[in-house]
Amino acid sequence: MSLEDRIVKIEMDLSYMQDTVAQLNEIVTSQQALVMKLERQNEMLAKRVEELDSEARPNRRPPHY
Repeated sequence: MSLEDRIVKIEMDLSYMQDTVAQLNEIVTSQQALVMKLERQNEMLAKRVEELDSEARPNRRPPHY
């Protein structure tokens, strides 16, 4: 294999690797956006559960005391 062939192969491999990195970056970016969305939803649900829990158990004595 000549030096020129080796350089061409290295350039092709580098090009494929750059494409793979770009694709992975897009995937990671979209996954991060999804994670952030799910975290916000989780926080909202946790607050709602807390509100429902406090509504179900008021901090007062029952009338028979």
